Amino acid sequence: MAWLPRLFTRRSRRPDFPSDLPPAWQLVLHERVGVYHLLPMQYRPILHRLVNQFIKEKEFWGSRELPVTDEMRVIVAAQACVLVLNLDRLGLYPQTREVVIYPRQFGQNLEAVGPDGAVYAVDLSRTGEVSRRGPVLLDWQSVLQSAANPGDGHNVVFHEFAHALDYLSGEANGAPPLERPEDYAEWSKVLTEEHRALMAAASMGRRILLDPYGAQNPAEFFAVATEHFFEQGRRMQRAHPALYAQLRKFYGLNPAEWG
Repeated sequence: MAWLPRLFTRRSRRPDFPSDLPPAWQLVLHERVGVYHLLPMQYRPILHRLVNQFIKEKEFWGSRELPVTDEMRVIVAAQACVLVLNLDRLGLYPQTREVVIYPRQFGQNLEAVGPDGAVYAVDLSRTGEVSRRGPVLLDWQSVLQSAANPGDGHNVVFHEFAHALDYLSGEANGAPPLERPEDYAEWSKVLTEEHRALMAAASMGRRILLDPYGAQNPAEFFAVATEHFFEQGRRMQRAHPALYAQLRKFYGLNPAEWG
């Protein structure tokens, strides 16, 4: 298993967007985005600027005739921007131009016939999806649940935008653009060991802090680890100190001290 980077050389300065938000947007942050109350005060003006930039630069679309409101834009943008509070060097998701919001989980429900002739229902529905240079797809009900429960370890916005960061190095393989090329050796060592431990635990049905969904592949592991890092920082720091340290170095943040 390899966590192979393709070096990302972009160095960008963030445009000078205002740190003031319209009163209605500020109210949304206070009432609907739980992680906002955990942020240290010094990060709030940065988040405000990023939310202004995100909403100006990204196109939002509603699927299945879902009307997209400013409230929805703010809830999505605020959570997405938490990940990049200290990632100026990467820009603001430069490969992501659109966000598509579904009213509920999307995908397919199929029927499969087993060896015994019995018919089984196969649920392929999803709460989120992202592809390289493609839109981020989000299930609105899951977005709301994520925003309202900032400590449960599950956040569809964090998860999908972690994938968007991962794609900046060429492909989603669990190796996003790190600060220095020499950082990848330790990153690969730690994340490979942690991923293997999660796969072993999942195969035995033994639950650890990390969601077993991350056992699938390195890309999903990085996205799941990001969810826990921001949602359950203290617990991750205790249970997975080496993994926490790598994510802290990448994101330049220390959620274990928030709240």
